[in-house]
Amino acid sequence: MAKQFKLGLNIDNVIMKPPLELAPGWDTAEIPIYELLLPYDGDEVWEKKRAEIASWNQPPWSATSHWLWDERVTGDHVTDFAELERQAEQACRRMAQIGCEVAGVWGNFFPVGSASKNKAMDMALHYCEMVSGYADKFGILIALEPTANPETVFPTYREGIDFVKRLNKKSIRLMADLNYFVEINQPFEDIALEPDLCLHVHIQGERYQPNVGNCTEKILHIFRVLRDMGYERTVSSAHPWISTEGEIFNYRLESEKTLKYLQNLRNQVYSAQ
Repeated sequence: MAKQFKLGLNIDNVIMKPPLELAPGWDTAEIPIYELLLPYDGDEVWEKKRAEIASWNQPPWSATSHWLWDERVTGDHVTDFAELERQAEQACRRMAQIGCEVAGVWGNFFPVGSASKNKAMDMALHYCEMVSGYADKFGILIALEPTANPETVFPTYREGIDFVKRLNKKSIRLMADLNYFVEINQPFEDIALEPDLCLHVHIQGERYQPNVGNCTEKILHIFRVLRDMGYERTVSSAHPWISTEGEIFNYRLESEKTLKYLQNLRNQVYSAQ
């Protein structure tokens, strides 16, 4: 049997989902920069949070999300470049300190705005050139996430491939999100056009965790594509959470149910080879 991809989930909203209540068995975990790597706080505050994170005994970190928050790299309301650079250096450094290699970078941070797409493209390339320097320095990989938004620099996964090839930086590649593929009917097979460029994958159910709603066939489809292209990194369950049993949310119960659901689908895909 081929080596399987890993299954991960987000460690976020820790008040609702205390990390120590996470059901065991997940291969990896994903962490939001805005909530837990504290982009607007200095190193003294960060070191306290870092010690707290280390006490959770969570699965190995596979990726970060929320690279930026309200900031924008291109478009009509561009954030000051010095602030973008400060956050890029800090995010890469703090990721390295907790042993997390891949940073997911949302495509909506790169709007076109009222200027030409060529101008937005040039600004995006300039920004990514800067980010790649810090990524290389701290051993981080940057995964740009196309979001199916036509008002952005790289809305589709194929356009994302073109962008990272034009940039030509080994530390900057792509991630794929099931929702954005479904939104504009992109074939999941596009991920396999350049297997080495895909660093991370997101899946979800209908608005909530993957075992909510009827997304089984879509998840099986993307799992088959990943299996056939030899993908061995993480497929992350990135989504809001709800209670599927009773009115009171039980994180251990829900994380266990979600994990078993995904493990069963993964086993089904690999056993069918």
